[in-house]
Amino acid sequence: MSDVSKGLYCKYCLLFAPATKSNVTLKTLVKTPLLKFSKLTGKDGCLTVHSLNKYHLESVLSGNAFLKSYRDPSFSIINQVNLQRLKQINENRERIKPIIETLILCGRQNIALRGAVDDGSLLINDTSNSLVANPGNFRELLKFKINSGDQKLKNHLDTTSSRATYISKTAQNELLNCIGEEIQLQIIKDINEAKFYAVIFDETTDIAHREQLSLSIRYVLNNKINEKFLTFVDAYQSILEEDIMSSGETKLTGQALGNIVLNILKQFHLNVKNCVGIGTDGCAVMTSKSIGAVTTILKECFYAVRCPCFNHALNNSLAQSSKVVSIRNTVGCLKEIVAFFNGSAKRTAILKNKLGKSLSGLCQTRWIEQHDGILQFKSTLPKILEALADIKLWTDKNSSTKANTLELSICNSSFIISLYSLIDVLKWTLPVSRILQSTSLDLESANFVIQGVKEVLNENRTNSHNVFKDIFIESSNMAKSLGFDIQLPRTSKTQMNRANYPTQNAEDYYRWSIYIPLLEGVLGDMNTRFCPDVIGAFNLRLLIPKVFRGKDNNTLSVKILEASKRFFPLLSSGSNNTADLHLQGELELWFKFWNKNIGVWSEDQFPSTAIDALGKCDPNIFPTVYQLLSIVCTLPMSVATAERSFSTLRRVKTWLRSRMQEDRLTSLCLLNVHREVEISIDQIIDRFGKSDNVKRRLDFVI
Repeated sequence: MSDVSKGLYCKYCLLFAPATKSNVTLKTLVKTPLLKFSKLTGKDGCLTVHSLNKYHLESVLSGNAFLKSYRDPSFSIINQVNLQRLKQINENRERIKPIIETLILCGRQNIALRGAVDDGSLLINDTSNSLVANPGNFRELLKFKINSGDQKLKNHLDTTSSRATYISKTAQNELLNCIGEEIQLQIIKDINEAKFYAVIFDETTDIAHREQLSLSIRYVLNNKINEKFLTFVDAYQSILEEDIMSSGETKLTGQALGNIVLNILKQFHLNVKNCVGIGTDGCAVMTSKSIGAVTTILKECFYAVRCPCFNHALNNSLAQSSKVVSIRNTVGCLKEIVAFFNGSAKRTAILKNKLGKSLSGLCQTRWIEQHDGILQFKSTLPKILEALADIKLWTDKNSSTKANTLELSICNSSFIISLYSLIDVLKWTLPVSRILQSTSLDLESANFVIQGVKEVLNENRTNSHNVFKDIFIESSNMAKSLGFDIQLPRTSKTQMNRANYPTQNAEDYYRWSIYIPLLEGVLGDMNTRFCPDVIGAFNLRLLIPKVFRGKDNNTLSVKILEASKRFFPLLSSGSNNTADLHLQGELELWFKFWNKNIGVWSEDQFPSTAIDALGKCDPNIFPTVYQLLSIVCTLPMSVATAERSFSTLRRVKTWLRSRMQEDRLTSLCLLNVHREVEISIDQIIDRFGKSDNVKRRLDFVI
């Protein structure tokens, strides 16, 4: 009943009757209301006649079908089709999950995937082929899962076309790419959330003689410093056309390396203006002021600071000890001893019988190994000499002659004094080298440990007479245990370039000729490499409470304001003038907040590092100070993360896997390095199903 028309309508026909009919005109109860109610029922009644019309019967059927699908959408035909497709997609997703899980397992455990037979169907019960050729760990692990009761994987391989099993090497590469991209996406998301970041990069040659450039990112998130390996790229394949020389020669110059790094940052959609630090080693191709990689990057990363690797600098400073002839000869002799024993299984067995272990190497680029390798000789030298004495009696001419030569080199006053003098320096730099490889190291901590080493070496230089006395006593005792006494070398009037010091005292002679030149060479190089401008990093470290505690606040404010100017455009305070005013007010409050507790708090309660200060800085009260402290924490002090990625590279890309391509290599390295990253298999399947320009034989997404 319609209140507006004051008449009666058929609700089914009004809503579901067709607009036109070829043989019926829709009027009463449909287009027009029924106004006369005198004859509704009976044989000729209006309602009776209307209920017998075909269009009314069809309308009732349509209405009931609508109500049925409305109350339960699964009865809708289109929904039934969609539900069936959704069911099939979910089934396909379950099929591929065990395959992805196996790939993740192999990547994280660094298990080689491929074997001699890596194509064709996976014959579960056929062992004849596997006895002839190795099918590879990946296929064997899939068999193991099936034999362990994975029915979904078994049904998938039994019922699916051989072209849709997704276990081939091509499918492996595609799935690994999706896994690697998912890990990179999570890292990029964290970097964008942190805003400020620093790049750490280095390059090396892999087993296939490809120049691999490793790029890692350092950032601060949730008051925690993170250094994340991001990608490997083939440097020569990535050189831009404008960096190819006019002669056509492809050369990996500093400019080419810088452009490769910038191109990677843009590919990952990272804002280059938010890059505040560039961590590299100290080689010329990186640091050249005219065409170096850092200079090229700084052209677009306007606010970044070049951050030299403290560990490389320390290692290079220690290398200055080689300028002292006796030290250089001693280190060369040590390397010969290590190579002599490690070059033969028979010699190694003799040494292990005497020493109980083999000797560590003296690799120039592995900083800890170089320290440990030299320090080991202090206690093992007598046993090494015993092993050489036994080998000297062998009938093998080469071994016996070399052993005799090395024995004579060890039983030498200059060798013993040089070894103990070098150990006296390395015992202070070893813990520093360990600390400098930490990913959580910040500017103040690096500055503290470096300054500590310099102070100790300076004190040893000032008190060299007393310090060297102990060294000389230890050396003399070692020489006596080896069967000889410390003696002066022969002097000559005609050899003017020799260390002919006017003394008959062996202790004074070796102190002047070896120990003091060693200390002065290392200290001089450290003062050059660790200059105040580099360590201070624009005086932003003055924001740390333990650094500014008890000092003149006005002087500190001027230095901090001057140091912060280059970063003002990055701060959320706005323009340079506004950021300047914000920072001035915040600095006054920041200093007062900590200085008022002098005498109340103990010294340990004052933050001594930038990351500690960041954790105790309220971003709502001190937003500008908080951002500047974040920048200080973001600046890298070492490229140890890049070196660690090279270690992963050598474990993953061995000579048996030397044909591995870049995408597969990066994905496997990301899995092996970032074991803490949680990987969503559903997101990997989504990415795999939505791959551009690829038509999947099975549907994985709606």
